[in-house]
Amino acid sequence: MKRKIILSALLAITTLLNAQVKMGDNPNTINAASLLELESTSKGLLVPRMTTAQRDAIVTPPNGLQIYNTTTNKTECFRLTQWESVNFDNPSENLIQVYSLSDLPTPSSGAITLDALKMYVFHGIINISPNYLNLNGAGLRGTDPAKDGVMSSVSGGVLRSTGVSVFIENFAVIPASGGTKAYDFADATGLKFCNLFSGSSVVEIGIPSLGVGQISGFNAITVALNYWKCTDGIKITGNVGKFAATFNFITGITNGSGIEFLSGLTINDIDLANNYFIYTGQTGVKVNAGSSIDFGRMSTNMFRGVTTLLNGFDSFTPGWEMMMNTSIPNSRSYGYLYYNDNITSTSTSPNNTYKKIAGTTIATTLQKFSSPASNRLLYTGKRPILARVLITVTGKSPSNGADFTVALAKNGTTIAAPKQTTAVMINNETFTLILESEVSLVTNDYIEIFIKTTSSNSSVLISDLQFRVED
Repeated sequence: MKRKIILSALLAITTLLNAQVKMGDNPNTINAASLLELESTSKGLLVPRMTTAQRDAIVTPPNGLQIYNTTTNKTECFRLTQWESVNFDNPSENLIQVYSLSDLPTPSSGAITLDALKMYVFHGIINISPNYLNLNGAGLRGTDPAKDGVMSSVSGGVLRSTGVSVFIENFAVIPASGGTKAYDFADATGLKFCNLFSGSSVVEIGIPSLGVGQISGFNAITVALNYWKCTDGIKITGNVGKFAATFNFITGITNGSGIEFLSGLTINDIDLANNYFIYTGQTGVKVNAGSSIDFGRMSTNMFRGVTTLLNGFDSFTPGWEMMMNTSIPNSRSYGYLYYNDNITSTSTSPNNTYKKIAGTTIATTLQKFSSPASNRLLYTGKRPILARVLITVTGKSPSNGADFTVALAKNGTTIAAPKQTTAVMINNETFTLILESEVSLVTNDYIEIFIKTTSSNSSVLISDLQFRVED
């Protein structure tokens, strides 16, 4: 009897294995396309439930194996080499997984126009030649910046965007022809943002190209933690609010600059920090004539092998502040004027009235200062400073009973203190006055040396003058 029951069960199982199976409320009908159909209005499907430790103990899980992880409270599926959360746990309908060209929109006239509402997550390097990606406001992301991204031999930018914000992360671009560049992004509204975040690499594979490419406009451009190994670097132009580049590794430059600001640029702020420029010859950072930069800052950037570290500006260009960059002097404000054996006398009449000391001065060092007139230092820096001033004047008393007082003047008005005064002198007595002072300066403030007497209407000859100011 038992043998008959077992045989019947085996026959039933064999029949099920070679037919469609239906379980549930209406077992007599089955969808023609299904191998197994479950139908119920009161019950669900319960998959195996286990902890992370129990899941990891499964030996050689096949692709597609599914469990519910009671440690993470997520449904998980095994894919390739790892367990991944199934999307219906935390729906991310905006994510498009890209494994091949077929996962992208159909090219039209060379443009693959992405969905503005989507984030495209690339797996591997996808050759989109001879097309380019029109980002159209969509984001691009990879999981491995050395292995995920796009390659194209298109003429012009591989990635292009106009009038929308740009977001790229862990995404490599391989420009694969001499007329190809990685980026061509533009925004004329001044309201959008361009973010090239960590791992956004540009790498050539033996074919020289136009390099990283050009970014024009944007409220803010942020380039951080990226790697470029290509013929030319990045070029910035248009009306820009802020450009920040930090912790980027720039190498392979053979025809251009690591970072270049073009002549059409008008920008409020530039911040370059902790970037590493390593290539033989060429230029590190270039500012072309005709660009308008309000404030710029460079700090702790490193250069190795680069022939021309800076082109078109230096540590003492007004508006720029530099500190701790390889082989680049730190910025400081410094001005020095002098004359010796002067023969031009200064009128001190009427008594007790300050007059600017006369004579033709020579400027030997002007860093963030200019000297538009003799005995005048004009501050051209953009940052307010508290400047230290040292004045030394040597003259000769024009008469008996004369005395003289030297003071610093700012914007034509003498500063009340400190000042230096001689004792009462006899005719032709030589005197030297040394005055040390501090003065706050903003852009276009100027300082001069004034002198007065209280007891002589005669002119005084200041034969020697030294005038130094520094931040």
